[in-house]
Amino acid sequence: MTLSRQTSMVIAVVIGVGLVMMTASSAISIASAQQPQTSGSKSGTIASIQNDENGKPAWILSGGWDFKNIDSGSPTFNSTFHMIKLDGSEPHMHHIKDFKMTGSPTKSATAITYNGTATIVMKGMPMSNVPISIKLTGHAMSLWMDPNKVMNHFGNTPIYGFVG
Repeated sequence: MTLSRQTSMVIAVVIGVGLVMMTASSAISIASAQQPQTSGSKSGTIASIQNDENGKPAWILSGGWDFKNIDSGSPTFNSTFHMIKLDGSEPHMHHIKDFKMTGSPTKSATAITYNGTATIVMKGMPMSNVPISIKLTGHAMSLWMDPNKVMNHFGNTPIYGFVG
């Protein structure tokens, strides 16, 4: 397969994921509008392309996340997302839970970053005390996990999503 054809396939997949995520985001917004919102809470969808060990796009991630009590000293972050190769093979799921914030959030003019540790379920096995960083920037969210603690499973870029 030529590089141009590969690039076209990646672009088509990204557009497809974006459309699915917009639909999912609309459904979440409708569901959220029907439930009372907790003060200091954010939630949204994950829509991300992750690289392989060579730094090339290889995986699609899609799912949801919620971040509750973010104005407190002990916020809770949870996420469940599906992961599948660009060619549609090797589908599997991950969970992130038990977030424990270290220190205070770091605030800039455009973003708030929460650092801490969490449990990440990989292949059904919980991996505890994984350093993570959650960054909220307007209507965008990024999630970074220490690559060494998760066997570089999520590539060399953060996982991205929408705040909805």
